[in-house]
Amino acid sequence: MGKIQIMPVELSNKISAGEVVERPSNIVKELVENSIDAGSKNISIYLKCGGIEEIKVLDDGSGMDKDDVLLSFVPHATSKIKNEYDLFRIKTLGFRGEAIASIAAVSNMEIISSTDGKNGFRCLYKSGKKTEEGPAPLNKGTKITVSNLFINTPARLKFLKDDKSELSSILFYIEKIAISNPNIKISLYNDDKIVFQTSGRDDIKMLIGEIYGYEKSRNLLIFDDVTNGAKYHFVLLDTKFYRSNKLEITLIVNGRYVKNFNIINSIIKGFEHRVPIGKYPIAILYITIDPLLIDCNIHPTKIDIKIANEAEICNFISNRILNELIKSENKFNESDIVASKPIHDTKYEKISLFSDNNLNEDIQYNKNNSSFNLNLENIDEKIEIDEPKEINKQEEKEEYREIDEIKENKKIPSMDFVGEIFGTYLIFQNTDGMYLVDQHAAHERINYEYYFDILTNQNQPKCDLLIPIKLELTKRESLYVSNHLDDFNKIGFEIDSLGETLFAIRSVPLWAKFDNFDLIAYDVIAKMIENDKISISTYRDSIAKMIACKASIKANHVISKIEVEELMKNLNKCKNPYNCPHGRPVIIKLSVSDIEKMFERIQSK
Repeated sequence: MGKIQIMPVELSNKISAGEVVERPSNIVKELVENSIDAGSKNISIYLKCGGIEEIKVLDDGSGMDKDDVLLSFVPHATSKIKNEYDLFRIKTLGFRGEAIASIAAVSNMEIISSTDGKNGFRCLYKSGKKTEEGPAPLNKGTKITVSNLFINTPARLKFLKDDKSELSSILFYIEKIAISNPNIKISLYNDDKIVFQTSGRDDIKMLIGEIYGYEKSRNLLIFDDVTNGAKYHFVLLDTKFYRSNKLEITLIVNGRYVKNFNIINSIIKGFEHRVPIGKYPIAILYITIDPLLIDCNIHPTKIDIKIANEAEICNFISNRILNELIKSENKFNESDIVASKPIHDTKYEKISLFSDNNLNEDIQYNKNNSSFNLNLENIDEKIEIDEPKEINKQEEKEEYREIDEIKENKKIPSMDFVGEIFGTYLIFQNTDGMYLVDQHAAHERINYEYYFDILTNQNQPKCDLLIPIKLELTKRESLYVSNHLDDFNKIGFEIDSLGETLFAIRSVPLWAKFDNFDLIAYDVIAKMIENDKISISTYRDSIAKMIACKASIKANHVISKIEVEELMKNLNKCKNPYNCPHGRPVIIKLSVSDIEKMFERIQSK
């Protein structure tokens, strides 16, 4: 007998399950997609322990009769593809016919379905084998229950995370499904508690409010276009709302939530210079295109797609977004400006830009307003920086002598300050040549090393805020924060829940006290949610880089000679004064010979 033999069906199903079913969220995805394909208008998902113990999906779709229920457990049994022609014109979310068989192979799976609300049929599989079948009552639609996941593949069970993490993963996908189908009411329950729900009213503004919070739904930029045989529907949130990752850039192609690296980057490019560096917009793009021009059959999850004329489409998307943002900005006029509160009689504590202890000082906020008010749009919180003090010539001469301290340090060569250009680059010289110093990069390096050291402490000292910061999160983010309030408090962020998705930050770590510490706080929380680990020390490198950038002198900002000297003195104390935390150069040298070659005073060899 030869070596090659046909693989048993049970084994092939388990292998298929490994491609389709990695965690509970994969099961929810497959079952909900089947419900949508069945024309459901109401879909309810019930979980136990984040889906680890049980997943139940109930819909009001077209349902299945007895024969269809029995066939649905057979590998590659599907009503959506009948021939090769259909394979390249896929109009449904599911089409391979492998999900039910794959899930049933590694769990206990029960399907009850009815096409008329009277005569239902039930079938139960355990570890890929049918154990029960027969009539069962059910309203028109289908109810599928999956329990004991990975009961016969314990190795995969070990890779599951805790129930809160698995619930977060499911919630992320359900949010994307809701965005893809605003006309479907979707409800998600975990341990008998409602976690997420949409109205199904086909109202994009209402849907944005249900997912991201109603504050974010007030100023949406919505527009459509048709070109090259495709329809585009853009939904862009205000540029003041952004994220630290690309997860909230949602691409929907022909009703399917998908990922495409180039298209996602074209959306980001359209927002260029309108969100901070390293941040990403919240945007939704719906594309309706001929199914023949896309390929969603390149991965078992059907999320990654290829699309024809991709370069042309990407160029159109980025230009269209940019043009619409420019038009929107041009509509802004003086009538839209709300006058700020006068601050001439408000007491603030001033801090020096380069004082040795300013990073540890308590920053005092508006002392005249002690009321608790979460409407931050009407609050004018500022931190002022001392302007260089006027000093007499003798004091100035004494201050400038401090540059001699730099000459004693061998990290940066001895050099004299000459001037600055563009309010950004400092010019120095010595007998060896000319030096250009990027003031922002230099200050960023100083701040980075400072913060990197203090962030080694897991239990950070904190400072109470006179006026708490309002924090509005998505349902998924809210769930994570609510479950880890004590953990956030340990690292210095005292957070209170004010509602389903609304929180108040009442205390922040000492190192986060800047005029934009609300953004710092959100970035830190977003990073921890993304990586599912609450630890300052774990993220101290990325957090230190983030804070250092926000706290440093900006380009096009002229600083005094005294501040230049203080900057260079502190730079000399750094372990690496030659590069900013992101790797860009701090100092560039042009030797005397380099300069003479430029002016052709000497000949290049």
